[in-house]
Amino acid sequence: MKVEVSIDPSCKEPKIIILTDKMTDEITELIKRLSESTMDSLAVFSHRGVVIISCKDIIRIYTEKQKVYVQTKDGIYTVRLRLYELEEKLDRKWFVRISNSEIVNIRMITNMDISMTGTIGVALKGDIKTYASRRYVKKIKNLFGI
Repeated sequence: MKVEVSIDPSCKEPKIIILTDKMTDEITELIKRLSESTMDSLAVFSHRGVVIISCKDIIRIYTEKQKVYVQTKDGIYTVRLRLYELEEKLDRKWFVRISNSEIVNIRMITNMDISMTGTIGVALKGDIKTYASRRYVKKIKNLFGI
């Protein structure tokens, strides 16, 4: 794929044009990624009220007892968004879904234990241990080139 950038001082807003002979999965994925907007910060709730945290500080996001929790090194917070909504808004370079009930920050992963049963044990900073479900093992292996 060729990439071309043209600088035009009269252009007030960036414009992306894709020239192709046919629509492919690669082009569809590219369009999807270009049109996505990601969050830099997130409003969460604690016993003190609303707290704004940086997405880079998030260790993991998980569901438990029908609530969505966000864990950082400073504590565990609740959030009103659903897990799938957060997955859509979070930067895919930073976050990966490892099960139906959990998303982790890949930069907070310290160790992964690939067992014989096909599951992956995931150790996160702060001595947090969790597991990737079989459904997501292939996605995680591809992400890390395993």
